[in-house]
Amino acid sequence: MGNALQMTTLAHTVYKKCECCNRVKDIYFKLSINDAKTGTFLMGDLDLCKSCGQNLGDILNIDVSTTSVLTEFKLTRS
Repeated sequence: MGNALQMTTLAHTVYKKCECCNRVKDIYFKLSINDAKTGTFLMGDLDLCKSCGQNLGDILNIDVSTTSVLTEFKLTRS
Protein backbone atom coordinates (compact mmCIF):
# COMPACT_ATOMS: atom_id res chain seq x y z
CA MET A 1 0.00 0.00 0.00
CA GLY A 2 3.08 2.25 0.05
CA ASN A 3 2.48 4.31 -3.11
CA ALA A 4 -0.96 3.00 -4.03
CA LEU A 5 -2.89 5.56 -1.94
CA GLN A 6 -1.86 9.22 -1.75
CA MET A 7 -3.79 11.90 0.13
CA THR A 8 -3.45 15.46 -1.16
CA THR A 9 -4.66 18.58 0.65
CA LEU A 10 -6.26 21.09 -1.71
CA ALA A 11 -5.09 24.71 -1.61
CA HIS A 12 -8.67 26.01 -1.96
CA THR A 13 -11.80 24.26 -0.79
CA VAL A 14 -14.42 23.28 -3.36
CA TYR A 15 -18.10 23.08 -2.41
CA LYS A 16 -19.45 19.80 -3.80
CA LYS A 17 -20.46 16.27 -2.79
CA CYS A 18 -18.02 14.25 -0.70
CA GLU A 19 -17.53 10.87 -2.37
CA CYS A 20 -17.32 9.13 1.00
CA CYS A 21 -20.30 10.41 3.02
CA ASN A 22 -22.34 11.73 0.03
CA ARG A 23 -22.99 15.08 1.73
CA VAL A 24 -22.47 18.41 -0.02
CA LYS A 25 -19.65 20.09 1.92
CA ASP A 26 -16.35 21.88 1.40
CA ILE A 27 -13.87 19.43 -0.13
CA TYR A 28 -10.45 19.57 1.56
CA PHE A 29 -8.73 16.40 0.33
CA LYS A 30 -8.23 14.30 -2.79
CA LEU A 31 -7.31 10.64 -2.35
CA SER A 32 -5.47 9.34 -5.43
CA ILE A 33 -5.64 5.61 -6.05
CA ASN A 34 -2.68 4.30 -8.05
CA ASP A 35 -1.96 0.92 -9.62
CA ALA A 36 -1.14 -1.55 -6.81
CA LYS A 37 1.77 -3.25 -8.62
CA THR A 38 3.71 -0.22 -9.82
CA GLY A 39 2.26 2.61 -7.73
CA THR A 40 2.70 5.01 -10.65
CA PHE A 41 -0.41 4.75 -12.82
CA LEU A 42 -3.46 6.69 -11.60
CA MET A 43 -6.50 4.42 -11.43
CA GLY A 44 -8.93 6.91 -9.87
CA ASP A 45 -9.46 9.47 -7.14
CA LEU A 46 -11.93 10.45 -4.42
CA ASP A 47 -12.92 13.95 -3.28
CA LEU A 48 -13.22 14.03 0.52
CA CYS A 49 -14.62 16.50 3.03
CA LYS A 50 -12.63 17.49 6.10
CA SER A 51 -14.05 14.89 8.50
CA CYS A 52 -13.91 11.99 6.01
CA GLY A 53 -10.39 12.95 4.90
CA GLN A 54 -9.09 13.13 8.46
CA ASN A 55 -10.81 9.87 9.39
CA LEU A 56 -9.47 8.06 6.32
CA GLY A 57 -6.02 9.52 6.99
CA ASP A 58 -6.13 8.07 10.51
CA ILE A 59 -7.25 4.67 9.20
CA LEU A 60 -4.53 4.55 6.51
CA ASN A 61 -1.90 6.14 8.78
CA ILE A 62 -1.45 9.08 6.36
CA ASP A 63 -0.58 12.48 7.85
CA VAL A 64 -3.25 15.01 6.81
CA SER A 65 -3.47 18.70 7.66
CA THR A 66 -5.78 21.58 6.77
CA THR A 67 -3.69 24.41 8.21
CA SER A 68 -2.77 25.91 4.83
CA VAL A 69 -6.17 25.60 3.12
CA LEU A 70 -7.72 28.91 2.05
CA THR A 71 -11.44 28.81 2.87
CA GLU A 72 -12.26 32.51 2.79
CA PHE A 73 -11.01 35.40 0.70
CA LYS A 74 -12.02 39.00 0.05
CA LEU A 75 -11.84 41.00 -3.13
CA THR A 76 -10.58 44.55 -2.65
CA ARG A 77 -9.99 47.32 -5.11
CA SER A 78 -6.70 49.15 -4.99
